Amino acid sequence: MNNIRKITLTLSSLFLIAGVSLGQENQRESVETTTVKTYKINMGDEMETRTVEVNTNRNPEIQMKDSDEGNINQARVLDSMPKITKTVRIDNDKDEAFDEKIVFTYNSKSPEDFVLVSKDKNLIVAINKGENLEIVENMTLKSKNESINKSTYIFTDDKGKEIEFLVEEHTNMTNQ
Repeated sequence: MNNIRKITLTLSSLFLIAGVSLGQENQRESVETTTVKTYKINMGDEMETRTVEVNTNRNPEIQMKDSDEGNINQARVLDSMPKITKTVRIDNDKDEAFDEKIVFTYNSKSPEDFVLVSKDKNLIVAINKGENLEIVENMTLKSKNESINKSTYIFTDDKGKEIEFLVEEHTNMTNQ
């Protein structure tokens, strides 16, 4: 009987500690948008039009002012750095199915109007131009490091700001 009480007390304590520690994580507000764009790419002998579906998820961390710590109604810090996750699905041919998927993440205060697309199994940058995407010619992505199936790249935008992003997934969906 005494062992059952100890086990019950131990389990109750673990649940309480787990609940308190999970409740202490910083909250996030998420904004998700999906757009469909087209772009033209030179494949040597002809220009091909490709369709791209871009799902953008802006997930800023909610930070509170240090001076309000412990108060119930804490003031927010408005200049927190959101994590942006973009999922790009590419239709490389004339059928209705998407052929490629690229998922990458980066941190940025302003929404960056660029996506990654591929050409000959290499990643290239495309910039948002209204209803279409424009391939950025003469630009190479600087690779920072590679781990298993994940690569970190650095892209410099037209204002000279460097954006570091992590390619979390790059899959060919036609072989599945």
